[in-house]
Amino acid sequence: MTEKYKVGDYEFDTWEEYQNGLDDLKKIDVITSEMDVADIYIALGLYERVRNKEIVFKTPVGTNFFMYLADIVVSGSKELLEERKRREQKRRNKNMRSFIYRLVGVALILVAVGFGSYIWYDSYLEDQSERALAKVSSLQNMTGNRINPEGYSEEAVADNTSTLERLRRELEESAAEKERLVSEAASSLEVLPEFADLYASNMDFVGWLYIEGTNIDYPVMQTDRENGQYYLTRSFFGDDDKNGSLFLDYRNDLILGNTNLIIYGHNMRSGAMFGNLKNFLNEDYMKAHSTVEFSTLYEHRTYEVIGAGLSEVSYDDEYTFRYYNFIDAGSVDEMDAFKANMVQLLATDRAGFDVSYGDELLTLSTCSSYTDEGRMFVLAKRV
Repeated sequence: MTEKYKVGDYEFDTWEEYQNGLDDLKKIDVITSEMDVADIYIALGLYERVRNKEIVFKTPVGTNFFMYLADIVVSGSKELLEERKRREQKRRNKNMRSFIYRLVGVALILVAVGFGSYIWYDSYLEDQSERALAKVSSLQNMTGNRINPEGYSEEAVADNTSTLERLRRELEESAAEKERLVSEAASSLEVLPEFADLYASNMDFVGWLYIEGTNIDYPVMQTDRENGQYYLTRSFFGDDDKNGSLFLDYRNDLILGNTNLIIYGHNMRSGAMFGNLKNFLNEDYMKAHSTVEFSTLYEHRTYEVIGAGLSEVSYDDEYTFRYYNFIDAGSVDEMDAFKANMVQLLATDRAGFDVSYGDELLTLSTCSSYTDEGRMFVLAKRV
């Protein structure tokens, strides 16, 4: 009698098929743990990526999951979804739980392999990272870990904002004098008092990112092009750190200004850095945490979240839209093209996505394991 290999309720004749089944299971486990697949927008995006072979399943384990997504998409036009939501939600949740329960035994075995030898070292690294962040917070010239609006130096903010606005206006009139104007502006800008100690400790420090009600409350770093990802694996103090630090795209200029500032951070399983950014794929969560504060060395900025979505890193020879390459819109047409492309990537409601030429944007970007080289982003507009 030929030996059968099983993954949940699925049987395979060969070891290779069995391994493919486990690979499909891993992909499904990552997707369902990071995204609400019962949401019509998320289900549609996943369905299209599977259909276009951007996400590849090789066995009936994945095929069954694809059919599950197809069922949601077919029955989930917006109007029909509203009418059937109460009746169908309970059934969908039950089906999803049943599907996961059948596979959870295998998933637990996969997670357990090697975990015992890893957990102590992982905890040690996490503790090191937390101590480094606590030290960074203590350098702020204010009480508590969070930037306190009541402690802001409004006079310094007004002076800096006036200088920056004048510089950008003059640059539009005389691009040829860019170097001189930037030099003059930089010499007259004053680092905000609350950031003086942080900047003195590390001149790569360029600002602080905070979203109320989340764990996102971190310094933001920036380096030049050659070392653009230096802080991907380093703490504020430059020490090796698995969490890394949040860092601003090297192409961004906080003095001259850009259409779109991009801040990168690790998607840590612990929730550190941008580990909980995926929560913004949920429409209700996004609306409840829509205010983003990004204070630079020279001014305080407030943004409103307008969308979140999924994408992936593309090869250099692929002709495709890359949200992480959009820094400046040189015209109305360029901004309109950006908007049209971003709408296709959104996992949240597209109706609330409104950007126009002249808007100042902030993109928070992190990795996502829903597919190879996957990326997840949150887009906010300055208010």
